[in-house]
Amino acid sequence: MLVIRQIRKKYKNGIEALKGIDIKIKRGEKIALFGENGAGKTTLLKIIATFLIPDDGKVTLDGIDLFKNQKYAKKMISISTGIERSFYYRLTVKQNLEFFGILNGLLGKDLRLTVEKVITETGLTEYKNIKYMELSKGLKRRLDIARALMKEAEVYIFDEPTSGVDIKTRNEIHNLVEKLVQRKKIILFATHEIEELKKMDRIIILKRGEKLGELNVKEYTHLEMENTLLSYI
Repeated sequence: MLVIRQIRKKYKNGIEALKGIDIKIKRGEKIALFGENGAGKTTLLKIIATFLIPDDGKVTLDGIDLFKNQKYAKKMISISTGIERSFYYRLTVKQNLEFFGILNGLLGKDLRLTVEKVITETGLTEYKNIKYMELSKGLKRRLDIARALMKEAEVYIFDEPTSGVDIKTRNEIHNLVEKLVQRKKIILFATHEIEELKKMDRIIILKRGEKLGELNVKEYTHLEMENTLLSYI
């Protein structure tokens, strides 16, 4: 189980990004963070991934404190951020994945097989020799997902992974996520998309750094869920 307990974060400009967030997530659950821009979604995801250190609170996975065990955290958590500058523009799709695979400790046959596997899974086979700077936005998103899948983690974090992509790519991304769920992985999404939220198990509603509530998606019709979410905005 992933436990986020009383997480607080204030930036140097005085803005309180997070004001004591509590969340518990079981294995095999898909959880979405929902809220307007500035709600604290990305900050929370970065803290869970240990990219940021909170001012207070802790994050544990199966009882292990992730901030006190950075090596364990890096092994157990994989994140897709959608940040283009985190890739090498003049390297191909395959070369980028090989580079990040090596950073994850993959070498030789294991590296080659993992790269081939994720390229196939993410529908990038015909683009594997194309340079990153020549890819469309949708293909860049697929590559970002592929990079996250290069690591056999227990927690997968996706920060608006389908932003700006077509319906076909969006469905393919969700099919990949569903396979992770079937393997009892913990899935964390940040999204503004109502249709995407309907595919989740629970929705955590954030506003100005506070947790306003959470919805169990199965307990609502789609219209009820949509109206409830809109009432929080």
